[in-house]
Amino acid sequence: MRIKPVTVNARRLARCEQGYTMFFALMVLFVSGLLVTGAFVAVQGDINQTHTSTAQRKAYYAAQAGIQVYLSQLNSSPNIWTTCPHTPETAGKLVPVAVPGTSDETYTYETLPSSTAPGGTCKAGEPATIVESAAVTADGTFRAKATGIAPSVKGPHGEQLYEERSIVTTFSHSGFLNYVFLSNYEVEDPTTLPGKPVEACKHYYKYRTEHGLTGTCPSFPFIEEDEVKGPFHTNDASEISGKPEFGRSKKDEIQMNEGYYGGTPVFVGTYVKGGATLAPPPTDEELLKTAGYKFKGRTVIELEEGSPNTMTGSTYNAKGEKEEFTKRPFPANGVVYVENAETVNKIVGSCTIEYSPFVYDKNYEEEEAKPYCGDVYVKGKYTESLTVGSQHDVIVIGPIETTHEGSGKPTGAATLGLIANDFVRVYHPVTGSGTSTKANCPGGTNQTKSTDPRKWGSTPNLVVDAAILSTENSWIVDNFSCGESLKELTVWGAIAQNWRGRVTLGPGGGGYPHKNYNYDERLQTEQPPNFLSPETTGGWKVTRETE
Repeated sequence: MRIKPVTVNARRLARCEQGYTMFFALMVLFVSGLLVTGAFVAVQGDINQTHTSTAQRKAYYAAQAGIQVYLSQLNSSPNIWTTCPHTPETAGKLVPVAVPGTSDETYTYETLPSSTAPGGTCKAGEPATIVESAAVTADGTFRAKATGIAPSVKGPHGEQLYEERSIVTTFSHSGFLNYVFLSNYEVEDPTTLPGKPVEACKHYYKYRTEHGLTGTCPSFPFIEEDEVKGPFHTNDASEISGKPEFGRSKKDEIQMNEGYYGGTPVFVGTYVKGGATLAPPPTDEELLKTAGYKFKGRTVIELEEGSPNTMTGSTYNAKGEKEEFTKRPFPANGVVYVENAETVNKIVGSCTIEYSPFVYDKNYEEEEAKPYCGDVYVKGKYTESLTVGSQHDVIVIGPIETTHEGSGKPTGAATLGLIANDFVRVYHPVTGSGTSTKANCPGGTNQTKSTDPRKWGSTPNLVVDAAILSTENSWIVDNFSCGESLKELTVWGAIAQNWRGRVTLGPGGGGYPHKNYNYDERLQTEQPPNFLSPETTGGWKVTRETE
C-alpha cells in the first residue's frame, strides 16, 4: 500500500492569523494600562506638589502674621523687647498660636539673643544679651524669629505632615550715633540750679509753659555763633537766638519734637517737628558687666597711639591706695569701666561728692582725698576703638584725637565712646571760683598748666573726637561762666545728654563761646565698642527680613 505524503499549503498557513489578534490585544491593553498608571501617578504627584506648595505659602503668611503681632506689641509697648518676648511655651518648647481668621494656620515667635550674648541666651532685663553691640555692624538693632506652620499632605502611614517656614526680622530705631546732637530736655541741668528742681523740670516745653515752670527750669538758646553740622534731635522744643544754622545738607534731619521759639534758625538740613522720643537709658551700668578692664575710684587715663594702643595712668585699690599703671594695652573687647569704690566704712559704691560747675573740683583736692567716686579723667590720642564708661563722671582733661584730615575730619576706623552716668565734662580750673551759682561767679583767670595744682590747666580751642553720652545729666564745661574765653570747642562725633549742659555763659563770657559740633559719618559703620542704645517711644521699624 502506498502512502501519500501530507502536504500543507504553506501560503495558506502563512495567511492564517489565529493567535495573533489576542497577542496584539494584550499588548495594547498593557501599554494603555501603563499610560493610565503614568497619568494617574503624574496627576497624583501634581496634586501633592500643589498641596505642598499651598501649605508652604500658608506657612509663610503665618510667619508674617507672627512678625506683625510682634511689631504691634513693640509699637504699643516700645520697651517690651527688653523682656525677651515670645509666644507661650510648655516644657521649654514654644506653643503655636492660631492665626486669626484661619482654622489651620499657626505661628510662634521669639526674641533672638545678640551675637555676643553669653551662652547664646536672651535674658530679660539685660539689653546686652538682646541688642547687637558695635562688635558687629548692626549696632543698636535686635532680632526676632517667627515660624509659620500649616498642614500639608498625608504621610505614607496616613499621618498628617506639616510645612514650616521661618522669618528672622531685624528691628531698629534711630540711636544716639545717628545724630551730632541729641537732648531729652532743652533746659539747664536742674542738678546745677539752686534747689535742684529735678522732678519739676522733667517736662517738655509745652507743659513747662502751661504750668509756669519756665523760671524754675530755665532754658538757654542756640546762638548764631553755634555750628551744628549734622543730624539733630531733641524731644523738647529748642530756644533760638538770632539765626544759628542746623545741618549740612537736606539729608540731615533736624528733629525738634515740640518745635522751636525765640529766633529764626537757618535749616540747611530738613526740619521735622514731632517724631519718636529718644531718651537716655537710666544708667550706663550694663557696661560694667562686659568691661574688659574694671577700675574702682578716681582713675586717670592717658591714651597713647601705637602698636598696640596703650593707656597710662592711675587708679585706687580696695584699700584706698593709689596705684599707677603704664603702657597697658587696650582691653580685647575695647570696654573700660570705672565704678565707685568702697569707702573707709566699707560702703560699696558710695560717692558723696555732688558736682557743681561753679566750685573747685573736690574730687581732686588731695587734702580732702576721697577717691571713692567712679570718676575717670581722660585725654590723649588713639588709633584703636575704645569705650570708656563711668559710674560717676567722665572728665576731659585735654585734647582727645584720632587721625584726621587737614580739615580736622577724623579718618581711619578707630572711634571712641565716652559714657557717664552723671556728667561728661570739660576740665576748666579758674582762680577765684568757689561760689555756688553762676550769677555770683567771679571772673577769675583761667589756670594754665603752671598755675593748676593738677598741672593740666585750661585748654583753649579744645578738640574731642568721640561719641559722648550722659545718661542722667549733661555734657558741660566746668566754670563755664568764669575766666576768659577759651575760644572754640570742637567735637567730631556725637553728643547725647539728658539735660542741656552749658559750655559758656554767652559771647565774650567764660568757657567756650563758639561751639563747633560736627557729625562723624564714620559712626554709621565704625562705632565705639558696646555703645548704649536709647529708650524709645515709637520709631521702631523693620530694617531687614531673612527667611
